[in-house]
This record gives sequence, C-alpha cells and structure tokens, in this order.
Amino acid sequence: MRLVVSLMCLGLLTANGVAKAQTAPAPAPASPQSAPTTQTPPPPSTTQPASPAVQTPPPPPAAAQQPAPVAQPPPPPPPPAAQPAPPPPPPPAAAQPAPPPPQPPEAQGPAETPPERATRYSRFSAGSGGMLLVFTELLSGVVTGGILGNTFESENGDYVGAVLGGLTLGTAAAVYQYYVPVERNESLLAAGGAALGFLAGFGYGSEQGLSSRDRAIAALLTTQAGIIGTLAATAMPGDVSDGDASLVGMGALYAFVLTGLVQATVLLAEEGDQDPNLTPTLVAPVLGMAVGGLLAVPFELSAVRVFKLTVLPLGVGAVLLLVGTALADGPAIPLSAIGGIAATFVITALATTEEPTPYPPTSPGLRNQSSESFRVVPVPVLMRTGRRSESLTAGPGILMRF
Repeated sequence: MRLVVSLMCLGLLTANGVAKAQTAPAPAPASPQSAPTTQTPPPPSTTQPASPAVQTPPPPPAAAQQPAPVAQPPPPPPPPAAQPAPPPPPPPAAAQPAPPPPQPPEAQGPAETPPERATRYSRFSAGSGGMLLVFTELLSGVVTGGILGNTFESENGDYVGAVLGGLTLGTAAAVYQYYVPVERNESLLAAGGAALGFLAGFGYGSEQGLSSRDRAIAALLTTQAGIIGTLAATAMPGDVSDGDASLVGMGALYAFVLTGLVQATVLLAEEGDQDPNLTPTLVAPVLGMAVGGLLAVPFELSAVRVFKLTVLPLGVGAVLLLVGTALADGPAIPLSAIGGIAATFVITALATTEEPTPYPPTSPGLRNQSSESFRVVPVPVLMRTGRRSESLTAGPGILMRF
C-alpha cells in the first residue's frame, strides 16, 4: 500500500512540474544597466491521498515584476579646454658688432688736395708705370755702377759701385714718378731704351778699344740717355697707344736684323781675315727705335697688324738663312734672306690693310684730327729699267691719299 501511495505522489509532482514549465513566461533579457528580477518560488504542494484521476490545478504563476527603467548613459565629459600655446622662446641676444679696426696712423708726407689725389694712380705713383721705371733705373744703376766700380783699384769697388748706383738712380726715379705720371707703355719703352742704350754704349766701347773705365762710363751714359730720351719723347698727356709702342719695337728689331745681314754680306764678299767691326749692328737698334717713334706720328697701326708685319717677314728670312747656309756659300745667303724679308713684308702689308685707327683721346696735344683724311697704302710698282728702258722691274711703292 505504501508503494502505491509513493508512486501516486511521484506522479502528481511530475505532472505539476510539467504544467509549471508550460505556463511560466520566458524571462526578459537582462540589461546591463537593469536590476535583476526576483521570482517568488511557488508554494509547496500538499500531497493528499486522492485518486489518480483527480489532478490538482496548478497554482497561478507568480506575477513577474516589471523591469526597472533603463538608466540613460551619462553624457560624455566635456572635452578639456584647449591649452593656450606656450609663448615662443625669446630670440637669442643679437651678437654684438665687432669693434671697428683701429685707424692707421696718418702718413707723414706732403699734403695733397682732393683734385690732385683723384688724378693719381696710387699714393706712391702718379701713373701706372711708375714702379716699372723705378725697377729699370734700379737695375741699370746696379749693373753700370758695378762695372764702373770694378775699374777702380779697390777691394770692394764693384760692390760699392753697384750699391751707390742702384740707390742713386732708383731714388731719382722714385721721386720723378711720384710727381710726374709715367704710364704703362711709356715705362715699357723706357725699359727698352735702357737695354738698347746699354748695348750700344758697351758694344761701341768694346769695338773701339776703349779702356775699361771709359767703356763703363759710355755704357752708363748711353743707358741713361735711352731712358731720359724716351721719357722726353713720350712726355705728353696720356699713355702711348699699343700700336705706336709696337711700331717703335718693330723699328728697333728690323734695324738690328737688317744691319747685321748687310754687314754679313759685305764681310762674305770681301773674304778677308780681318775681325769684323760690329759697332753698326750694335748701335742700329737705338737708331731704329728713334725711326719707329718718328713713324708713329703719321701712322696709326694696330698692334695686331704690327705683330704680323714683324713675325711673318722675319720668320721667312730666318728660314731662307738656314736653307742658304746648308745649300750655298758666300754673300748669296744673307742676300736671299734680305730679299725674302722685303718681299714678305710687302705682301703682308697689302694683305693686312685696314681702316685707319682713330687717334686715342688721351693725347690731343700731339694728335691732329685733320690728319685722319691722310692715308698711306703700300702698293707694288712697275717701272722701266735698262739702258734703253726696254726692261721692266717690280718694287715696293707707297700710295698717298689726301
């Protein structure tokens, strides 16, 4: 009997649980912010001994509690206020300017007015060629003074003479170029005049058999004559043009070469054993320099044309001289060189004809503007020769146009 009652109680409990499971509502999803809901457990059922056909109705389900209101999320915190930009760093302290250099002491010398100072080349020279003139006089004084001092019977005569000559002439040139403007081309011509003057004086004394002291004095005098004569001839406002300076140099070089060739022709024609006298050849460059200076007055040639008129003829003459020495003998060798120089000079002069160069404005005292209409052009000339004028010969000529 007890077994039956136990089975009946077990069946009632099982049926009551199934009914609760079917009638109980599904629990709402739990919100993260909602509070948890609590359900009251059903009251315990009483077991009554009844028949298995009678079932006790299930108790009404417990009323579910309403879910708590969802709490709104708190508003986001306000953004932090923008921090003000930090002030820029202060600029570095400006570097203190360097103190000005100390003023040089004032030179002790003759005072110059502003116009005089504006026209000077430098504080120590009135012209651009002053330093070259000082160097030329210093060197010539040392050389000629040493030669002259060597003629005296003294242990240190040459040294004392070189020192005295260099100091004396160098100081005189320094004083001269300080007050008188000496330009660049003018100083170059003065240096050339010194060299040619020394060559003429020393060569003349050696060829004529003068004593050592007389020869030294002649070399000293001719050297200073070449310098002083050049400065006197170019003592005009402004500098000598490049064309005039080149023409003077060309005259000196042609005089030396042509005089030497003529002397060689004469010596080879005589076929003597006497010693040749080279005085004309050594003195000719000074005379050629003077002739070139005279030609520079009516002619105004460019330096480029003068260079061509010098290099090409003398180059041809040198080639003919070398070839003649190898293939011939006698006076024909220098004569062929002279002929080649003359012919090449005429051809070069005709091939390099150019418009006359206007005179530089730096020398208005010596140049005359009316002479620009005067032109001289070298031309070949044909003329009759012979006893009955039955032959023709050609030669150089000059065409003058007024």
